[in-house]
Amino acid sequence: MNKTKKIIIGILIILGSAFAIRGIAETVKLNPIKPGTKATAQISDEQQAILAVRLAKASVVNIVGTPKAAVPVGNAPQIFAVPDSVSGTGFVLEADGLIVTNNHVVDRDDLSYSVIFPDGAEYGARVSAADKFDDVAFLKIDAKNLTPAKLGNSNALETGQSVFAIGNSLGKYEFSVTRGVISGLARSVETPGGSLLPSTHAWIQTDAAINPGNSGGPLINLAGEVVGMNTLIDTSGSSLGFALPANLIKEAGEQLRNFGKVSRPFLGIKFRTVDTQLRLEKNLPASQQGAYVFAVNPGTAAAAAGLGVGDIIVAINGQKLDLKNELTSVIQKYQAGSQVTFKILRANTTLELPVILGELK
Repeated sequence: MNKTKKIIIGILIILGSAFAIRGIAETVKLNPIKPGTKATAQISDEQQAILAVRLAKASVVNIVGTPKAAVPVGNAPQIFAVPDSVSGTGFVLEADGLIVTNNHVVDRDDLSYSVIFPDGAEYGARVSAADKFDDVAFLKIDAKNLTPAKLGNSNALETGQSVFAIGNSLGKYEFSVTRGVISGLARSVETPGGSLLPSTHAWIQTDAAINPGNSGGPLINLAGEVVGMNTLIDTSGSSLGFALPANLIKEAGEQLRNFGKVSRPFLGIKFRTVDTQLRLEKNLPASQQGAYVFAVNPGTAAAAAGLGVGDIIVAINGQKLDLKNELTSVIQKYQAGSQVTFKILRANTTLELPVILGELK
């Protein structure tokens, strides 16, 4: 197998002095196309883009974290240090004040967080739940009748599809919009140390410009639907941005509503979704789909079930795995502790293994 290129990751929050940020409401005048009127594809596309951004922008918020207090430095209580503030992005998930963002935007206990809407309305926010593994967090604000973002189906994305990134770029260019395409799907992303980041098998890659401060902001399609959450960039190249899939955010939100917390089932393997490159590396049939197992952690659900290196998981409870239905997305449909049946391919032999899912701690 070719050595996987190690990637330097830029986490997209802003560190520095506290920002005085206020949203600027924008008014965009459009000349709607009348029925029966022929329009060029360029004009139609431009109008659709403006409408999509307008629709999504009402649900986007700036997130600002400011120090609760100065802290003493060393043994000299008369000398104080003011912790760095942070700035990121989020969007409304529910009308009663539930906001979603990246966990790394709001994971500091020494900061107080607030969210700011495009009309300048500002609310204090508290973290109600966090999924540290997948880098998703939920904030609650005391507000009603908000405009929730419409979540699209990230499994239906296609390479080359137009998308827009909206965010609090550099912590001062609030509600900035950039345009690009879906550059790749089900991407794997590694840290400089070579370990796979959580959900790396499901990252959405885009060339839409993503800047520090965009963390937690929406990646939307031409229908104004959120298809991903902008999370990180690869700084070893250019125009290499990565977003968490919207379906993962949906699943986390459903768990929060149903169980009051975000609980993730845990399998305990390192794998890659089978794609063209992996088929070539492992000399697999052109039609092969599934999840190729590279490592099994001892003492985990996968080890107890008998999964081994080189196994290809082709289905879970009858649900076939492929680039549109990858392992992480399918496994999140089940609760920790539940038993599922894995259909695997091992040395050209098809097996079925019962697996009792663990819980991510």
